[in-house]
Amino acid sequence: MRASEWIQLGSAITFAIASWLTPLTSRPLPRRSRWTVTALAAIAAVAIALAHLAAATLTPGDQAVLLDCLTIALFLVPYWQTGQFFIAPDHAIEDRLLAFDRRLLPRISATSGTSRSTIGFVLEMSYLSCYPLVPLGLAAIYAAGLRDKANGFWIVLLIATYICYAITPFVPAFPPRSLINEQPATTAPPNRGRLFNGWILQHGSIHAISFPSAHVASAFAIACVLLFYAPLFGAVFLIIAIMISLGAVIGRYHYALDVILGAVTALIVFLACYRHL
Repeated sequence: MRASEWIQLGSAITFAIASWLTPLTSRPLPRRSRWTVTALAAIAAVAIALAHLAAATLTPGDQAVLLDCLTIALFLVPYWQTGQFFIAPDHAIEDRLLAFDRRLLPRISATSGTSRSTIGFVLEMSYLSCYPLVPLGLAAIYAAGLRDKANGFWIVLLIATYICYAITPFVPAFPPRSLINEQPATTAPPNRGRLFNGWILQHGSIHAISFPSAHVASAFAIACVLLFYAPLFGAVFLIIAIMISLGAVIGRYHYALDVILGAVTALIVFLACYRHL
């Protein structure tokens, strides 16, 4: 198996084992949650096995495409596993994260999200771009004629993102937008971008933050790898990563510390993997 499959399979199995060890802690998971985490790990294992069986009948180039598509398909398995570890928020942690925001960004921290303005819409759409960013990053690798470098792309991206997921269960908190009351000046209907983001988060998220921000870590990991392999593509993705970070903080989808640590995590992982790219 490629390094990317080992990382994904190892992460999924580690989360499954960890879920069954929670009865030994002060925050035991319900049995149903433990089985859900385990089932997700089993799905990842079966998908990887079937993909490699199918790849055996393909040309080397088609094998690489199939396995890259598989990696995209399994990318969020640890995210859904992480969600099963969220039982209730830790209000002390939330208070500390909000206090950091108030010191660093006093005006932004007093709001519950973007305003109904062009800037607000742009920030919401910037944050929205985090969802297709992984396949777009891979497409950039392919477009640059660097298909043979996809493994390095996946190593940095997966490690940076999965570190965030691994830390998240120890920082159970709701996003800041859920904790700040609307101020009179912000009672206008939200912009359409925010409405769309809200719909996605309502129906497709774990309803808690990832800490550090996995969205930001993923975005900066992709930007770092592309800056190394294909600087022009990398510059574009770096701008996108910065805009995602601004959208995350100003939209109150993440605390400022989440975003800062997400970017730092990506940079550290990239530097650690630099010699292997």
